[in-house]
Amino acid sequence: MNYPLDKIKDYVYLLYNLENVFSLNLNEIIESEFENAFEILEKLGIIEYIKREYKIDYKKPKLEILKNNSLFKGAYSPSENKIIFSKKSIKEEIDDQLKIFKLQKTKRYINDIQGIKYLNKSYNLIFLYPFYINEENIRKAIAKAIIRSTMFHEIWHFIDFSILHKLKKDSTIKDREYLLAILNNPNNRELRASVFEVVMYYLVNGFHKDEKEYITASSNILICTHIYGNYIEKININRIISYELGFCYGNTVVAKYKSSLEENIYNIIDDIIHLDKERAINVIKLYGDNLKKRLYGWI
Repeated sequence: MNYPLDKIKDYVYLLYNLENVFSLNLNEIIESEFENAFEILEKLGIIEYIKREYKIDYKKPKLEILKNNSLFKGAYSPSENKIIFSKKSIKEEIDDQLKIFKLQKTKRYINDIQGIKYLNKSYNLIFLYPFYINEENIRKAIAKAIIRSTMFHEIWHFIDFSILHKLKKDSTIKDREYLLAILNNPNNRELRASVFEVVMYYLVNGFHKDEKEYITASSNILICTHIYGNYIEKININRIISYELGFCYGNTVVAKYKSSLEENIYNIIDDIIHLDKERAINVIKLYGDNLKKRLYGWI
C-alpha cells in the first residue's frame, strides 16, 4: 500500500515530537546546573573567600559533556581545569533511581512528604537525598537532582586542586604542611568533596530551612553509626568508603547548623578544607551517640 507523502510527513513529525516530549535534554540541564552552581558560589561569596584566605589563582573551569562514557557521572581534570560529565552514566543512574521508587511504593518504608521524594545514594550504606518531584516529568526531576549533587562534588575537587597548586608554590599559607599532607591523599579529597556535595545540595535546594528534612539528615547519621553494626568504628578507608564517610559527615553538618547553614558557610568551608579521615570519624561517632541519646534516652 502506498501512503500519501503528506501523511508520511505528518507521521514522522508526530514521532519526532513524541520523542522530544519523553526524552531528556541532558546537555541543557548539565549546562544550566554548571552556570547556576558558579553563580551561587559567587553570590554566597565562597569563591571570593577561598581566593582571599588561600591566595588561589582562580580560573573558572570549563565544562565538557561526554555521550558514551560509563565509568563516571562526573569528574574533574586538574591538568585541563575541566569538569566532565557523562550522559550515559547519568541516564543509567536515572533508571536505577526509578526502580528504587517502584520498590518504595511497594514496601512503604519511607514517610511520604508532599512534593518530596528521595534519591538513594549508596555503596555499602543507604543514604537518602531529598528532592522535589515534578509529576509531569519525574525523570527530569531526578536528572536535575543527580546532576546538581554531582556538580558540587566536582567543583570541590576543582577547589581542592586549586588550593593544592597554590600550597606547592607558596610557603606562607597558614597550616601549609598539614594541608599538603591531607590534600595529597586522594581518599581525603573524595571525603571532602562528598561533604561539600551534601552541604551545598541542602543549601541550594533550601532543604536546610525545612524542619522535616532534618529527619532525613538524622536518619542518615544513625545509619552511619548504629544501624549497620557501628559501621564507622569498623571503617577501613579507601576511595569508595571515602564517599560514604563524606556523606555521613555532610549530614552531621546539615543537622548541626540547620537553618543557619548559609550564615555559617565560611566556617563550614574552613572545616572542610582542614578535614581528614580521623577527625571525620570522631565527629560522626560523637554526633551519632548524642543523637541516639536525645532520640531514645539511652546513656
